[in-house]
Amino acid sequence: MEGKGFLLGGLLLFCIAAISTAKNSPNGSPKLFVFGDSYVDTGNWPRNVRGPWKEPYGKTFPGKPNGRASDGRVLTDHIASFLGIESPTPYQLRNTSKNTQQGLNLALGGSGVFPSWKNDTLTVQIDQFEQLLKENVYSRQCDLEYSSSVALVSSGSNDYSFYAAAKKGSKDGLPAFTKGLVKQLAADLQRINRLGVKKVVVATLPVIGCLPIHVIPPNSYQNCDEESNKNARIHNKLLLKAVKKLNTDDGKKSTFVVLDLYNAMVSAIDQFRQGAANTEYKNPLQPCCSKIVDFICSAEGVCPNPKLSFFFDLTHPSDNGWNAIFSFLQCSLSKDLKV
Repeated sequence: MEGKGFLLGGLLLFCIAAISTAKNSPNGSPKLFVFGDSYVDTGNWPRNVRGPWKEPYGKTFPGKPNGRASDGRVLTDHIASFLGIESPTPYQLRNTSKNTQQGLNLALGGSGVFPSWKNDTLTVQIDQFEQLLKENVYSRQCDLEYSSSVALVSSGSNDYSFYAAAKKGSKDGLPAFTKGLVKQLAADLQRINRLGVKKVVVATLPVIGCLPIHVIPPNSYQNCDEESNKNARIHNKLLLKAVKKLNTDDGKKSTFVVLDLYNAMVSAIDQFRQGAANTEYKNPLQPCCSKIVDFICSAEGVCPNPKLSFFFDLTHPSDNGWNAIFSFLQCSLSKDLKV
């Protein structure tokens, strides 16, 4: 796929240093705070609305719907596992959960950097986080674990889909929109850091043009939409430049880190495609769910075995898909940086 590797060239895709500093914390583990969209949301989607809290979501793991936009785990679960902690409690469940001392997940599916499909934005999520600090749920001064805190941010995809819908496919104004979006995203990342989170990890846009929603029949799920991928790469290049500036202004080299989701997904899809030629795996661009209503998978349309699919629905990787994606991210985690 065109553009693969533009972020590599010496860039450490994902750097988290919680291991050395975590040894000094009470529970020997860092805190993970999550912001963004459905790629990282683990349960903030409204329970009374069609979506991740309804079947067939959660079919593979944990065997029932649990608020994740997949048949199983999402990116947050893999990052938490790598850190050696449980996946952080969703914000809307914080008052009924005893496990909030390893962080909190404020992400909401459908949200964006700007208001999009949901009124919730990164700004709103950071406001919620700041309010928790004011209420001393988490303390910069007294909570020793806070010094090894990590933020995971995944946002932007919904902004582009909302923009395309509003513009009815027109590309007029897209460069200016992208520039403004990345500028606001960078400001959000800086704000999270200034609230006390020591390591801020932001994901690039995924390979948008390869999401099934962009390769639906009559394309027969064979080819990615390279125009959408080109736009994603432009966004990601601007994001990389913005993160580099944040680190320069901060006087440190690794406070803000880019998680190269785009190229990890490209590699995972290529690997899956090669395997599909010789195994029972599906074409990776063909989703498990064949019946989609308002972008939500219907239970009667789900495939018999989601483990054979890379995508679960039109926009979200399956449990198996996320496993493959993270395998390409994990290799960059061998070196930890101090927070």
